[in-house]
Amino acid sequence: MNRLITIIFFLITSFSFSQVGTGSPYSFIGFGETNFRGNHSNRAMGGMDVFIDTIHPNINNPASYSTLKATTYSVGLNYRKNSISNESETQKITTSSIDYIGVSIPTKKFRFGFGIIPVTSIGYLLNESNQSISENQIINRFSGQGGINRAFLNIGFKILKGVHVGVSTNYGFGDILYEKNQLIKGIENGSYLESELSLSGITYKFAVNSITRLNKLQIHSYFGFEPEGTLKSKNRQVIYTQSVLSESSTVGEVVEPDLSLTGTDETDFKSPKKISYGLGFGKDKKWFFGGQLINTFNSSFVNDFIIQPNIKYIDAKTSMFGGFFIPDFSSITSYWKRIVYRYGFRSERKAYLINNELIKENVITFGFGLPMAGVSNTNVTFELGKIGNKSNNLVEENYWSIRLGFSLNDIWFIKRKYN
Repeated sequence: MNRLITIIFFLITSFSFSQVGTGSPYSFIGFGETNFRGNHSNRAMGGMDVFIDTIHPNINNPASYSTLKATTYSVGLNYRKNSISNESETQKITTSSIDYIGVSIPTKKFRFGFGIIPVTSIGYLLNESNQSISENQIINRFSGQGGINRAFLNIGFKILKGVHVGVSTNYGFGDILYEKNQLIKGIENGSYLESELSLSGITYKFAVNSITRLNKLQIHSYFGFEPEGTLKSKNRQVIYTQSVLSESSTVGEVVEPDLSLTGTDETDFKSPKKISYGLGFGKDKKWFFGGQLINTFNSSFVNDFIIQPNIKYIDAKTSMFGGFFIPDFSSITSYWKRIVYRYGFRSERKAYLINNELIKENVITFGFGLPMAGVSNTNVTFELGKIGNKSNNLVEENYWSIRLGFSLNDIWFIKRKYN
């Protein structure tokens, strides 16, 4: 079983580098649409990081590792269906991808975990049609693909009774390709501009969780801080012409501009500072309810390499609420009473304006934690969401997704007393 899990781990890792995790037209902004919002057990509760327990490491909250009692293999998958519409038409897009993979290991002094997550995804194709002065139809086409992956190392430990701290070191890397091409009716060759970015950089995150008791209630509080980081990018551009006839793919003249003349061959991008606060209460192994706020300071983001004239970056705000309920955690007669029923809601003001219009996303979440052998479990999460609106020449995106997470647990580093 351990060998099989190792093989699956590496196969999924290889696949995650090349997957397309979105079909949203809003993914053309910044470095794409955010994929990862916590493990699926947390995501079903709106994405909160405030709740921690002994069997679910939350990759998004390194302090959660300090309470782990078992080695855990974590894998998250998703399937999503989008309905994208403007004032004149509607299109449907289906995507599937991996949300995260990781291994978490408890030791005597501390707990740690490592793995990889696709943080953002870009995947869009936009067409713009108009008439030129000579009455020839001109089609401008914009497309993009790629995204940023993150290899992480999380360490968590307890400093005082009920106080847990954690540190996350993250290496971000990925390639992004933007393409613009113009096609003119009646002309065989179209003109193409490809812009490539190869990004890499290290970021950090610090987290503190506290758990206190008030009579029979547990009070959970959370604080997370992610300082501003830097992603370095090596850039390249290619301009060429190519036949648009279906029976031909002949490439004409190819020009590669010397970006060093404009200082855009290598650029630095700032990953935004983030501050999170969370508070919740509940009864151990019975129920929980809480909320969390996240402030993302993205207004200083600048992209000197890819100019997007209709985009303005602003600070983002996210609020989330949710919880869970377990009918009878220790029931030995009813499997259904041991299922964890989760629910939540997330509202986010995006970190950008399009045509001076605020973009918001609202999501309803719910899911189930299905017990398996030992303390392993399968987490099923459903999301119903809406992004943007149809006003001011924008698009409205309605989607639903199903996310499947596996948390396979085992006990390591325990000396046997009986053989």
